[in-house]
Amino acid sequence: MNNVYLIDVLWPNSKVNNLVRKIFIFAIGVILLIASAKINIPIPPVPITLQTLVVLVFAASVGWRYATSSFTAYMFLGFIGIPVFATWPYAGPAFFYGPAIGYVLGMLIASFFVGYLAEKNYDRNYFKSLIIIFIGNIIIFVPGLFWLGMWYNFFSSGAVDLNFTQSYLNAFDKGLLVYKYTEPIKIALTASITPLLWQYISKK
Repeated sequence: MNNVYLIDVLWPNSKVNNLVRKIFIFAIGVILLIASAKINIPIPPVPITLQTLVVLVFAASVGWRYATSSFTAYMFLGFIGIPVFATWPYAGPAFFYGPAIGYVLGMLIASFFVGYLAEKNYDRNYFKSLIIIFIGNIIIFVPGLFWLGMWYNFFSSGAVDLNFTQSYLNAFDKGLLVYKYTEPIKIALTASITPLLWQYISKK
């Protein structure tokens, strides 16, 4: 098994450009995360964004080390007050107990999972790619839904009127079912990108 990431073929490493290459890939990851968060359909409490697609494709292309380090830097920028997130308040510590933080933490974990399996060449075949992208989305949604239910129950404006069951029914309605048309399209598209690129490279 040839454990080479897509980025290693598109931009081969060398002793001369090693540091520049590392910084550039890391920075591009952060920039893509910020841009994809801002391209969204503002459906409250958690908007539809391109971020899940970008997170998983980037992880599959560059591996878990670049993916997780870029995502950690992205979260740090948001924490210190730079408005990088997709939902209000967009930055600062307050975001970290807002409705979307569970999805953000899920994306960090998913970037490791998908990047690690890309190291095992799961990104080259569409069927294998579809499996890891699908599981990656589950990894994103599990903490996302768990925290969204807690947010409805304790932090939302209507929390005083919601019991535990009502909070989680709201979470499933607003945090999962609302994406029933967009998410399957994103999964199919995401799973196809790296296999198509590998196929193109193999024919050159």
